[in-house]
Amino acid sequence: METINPTYFKVNGIRGEALANVQYRLLELYKDDAITRVPPDVLKEQIAKAMYPYGFFEPKIILAYNNDKKININIIPGPQMRISSLTVRVVGEGANNLRIKEAVDKLPIKAGQPLNNPLYEEAKNNLLSAAEHQGYLHAAFDKSQILIDKKRYKADITLIFNTGAQYYFGKLTFSPTYVSPELLRRYVPFKYGEPFSTEQIMALEGNLSASGYFKSVVVKPDIDDIRHVPIDIHLERVHRINYSFGLGYGTDTGPRGRAGLHIAPVNRAGHKFNTIVQGSFKENALLTQYIIPGANPVTDKYSLSGSLSNLNYSSGYANSVLLSAAQQHAKANHQRTLSINALDERYNYSGEPKNTETVVFPKATFTWRKVSDQLFSPNGYNVTLSGLAASKAVLSDINLAQASLDAKAAFTFAPLRTRLFFHGIQGFTGIDNINNLPLSLALLLGGAENLKGYGYNSLGPGKILSYAGLEIQKETFSKWYLVGFVDAGDVYQPAPKEFKYDAGIALMWVSPVGPIKVGIAQALNNRFNNTEGRNPKLVINMGPDL
Repeated sequence: METINPTYFKVNGIRGEALANVQYRLLELYKDDAITRVPPDVLKEQIAKAMYPYGFFEPKIILAYNNDKKININIIPGPQMRISSLTVRVVGEGANNLRIKEAVDKLPIKAGQPLNNPLYEEAKNNLLSAAEHQGYLHAAFDKSQILIDKKRYKADITLIFNTGAQYYFGKLTFSPTYVSPELLRRYVPFKYGEPFSTEQIMALEGNLSASGYFKSVVVKPDIDDIRHVPIDIHLERVHRINYSFGLGYGTDTGPRGRAGLHIAPVNRAGHKFNTIVQGSFKENALLTQYIIPGANPVTDKYSLSGSLSNLNYSSGYANSVLLSAAQQHAKANHQRTLSINALDERYNYSGEPKNTETVVFPKATFTWRKVSDQLFSPNGYNVTLSGLAASKAVLSDINLAQASLDAKAAFTFAPLRTRLFFHGIQGFTGIDNINNLPLSLALLLGGAENLKGYGYNSLGPGKILSYAGLEIQKETFSKWYLVGFVDAGDVYQPAPKEFKYDAGIALMWVSPVGPIKVGIAQALNNRFNNTEGRNPKLVINMGPDL
């Protein structure tokens, strides 16, 4: 509970939870300046009641009324009552359950601690939660009491916890749907006969809702006197064929558009089909993808895809055909993608002759991500490690090895309402002649996501890419930030002639759909002067940064 700064009163002499509870109690009881008209004895009684839960039973309260209608509340808290003894006994079928025993050992209250009623309630809730997760659905306290001895100033706590009977997962019944029951059962995170848990029921509902097959999922356990709880699952499917359209603008790509056809499921095995067309002045593509659920469809899937693409950067131009077969494994904080790819590309780098290369290459991508909010996380990180290789001995026109590390991290200093955001990239390409590397595989820099003062993917190609950027984001109003940033990096081979730099300012709004950032970036030389011939660039970013 956080302390606050009320307008019509000030509390002195106490701190922490007791202070916060007094403030909240008075603000809840007396709106605006009503507290200034409360009889002193009544006000003292309410203040004392707010201190009782934290073991202060003999506070001395002195009220001082100022001419500015603000009351100074001076409190001498007196001694704090401590827990003299704590008795916890578990009875019922779960008396020897290991998880419940662990919960007992980890209770937030101990003998010798100051009496704290919120922690006492938390301890009771922890026991009820542990029992519920183990299938003891009717657990209750036969006895829960705090005996307070004000003469000896001590408290004795007794908890007798009766787990009752244990319940188990029973038969599952799915409402009729186009998807096969065999696939639906693979979304179930528990087995018949395991201890019943509401947490697992919620996980099942979440798994089915995220599958993409249903617009409504209702899981109804029939909790009665039957030990094996039957579960009815009502499913309302989405339309199998859907279309998507989108228009937008980005400082990297200019105006852009997107259209898609989505079929889910294609068949009773739950396969999915997507065709997407997207276009802009810089990038155009036609992508077709066929997705097959894995053994655990919540975390695993396979995909077959093909794409036609056109790239038009200041660093080069390309037309390509790419075929891929991939396996993806995704969990909450980790994702792994393994693929085999066949690329045929006709391209040319700026100032270089046209070239055509065929490359067959395996690729592996690993991502570690930890955020508290999917759209905007005050703290967290996102790290992606990628690698690919090709050989003339295996159907390719070139020998190639490439690895890259892309790391982002954010840290918020809450007292200063300031967020630091760091982004770094390091990449290496092993190839005899960099001009034999297809443009779509090249390491490139420039644009709103890295070197903001330079054009989109305008720096490159090169055998080594190095980049580091720092943003200082200061919250000035709720969800509005002033941002200052600096970037440094280059794509080079094998040593940089001179790193590229930029700096700028921006305004960021954390919208309901994620942060939207609008700013100005200026390219700089290594003496941090404006780079000759480069004007400030408008930079617009939208979407999560982690």
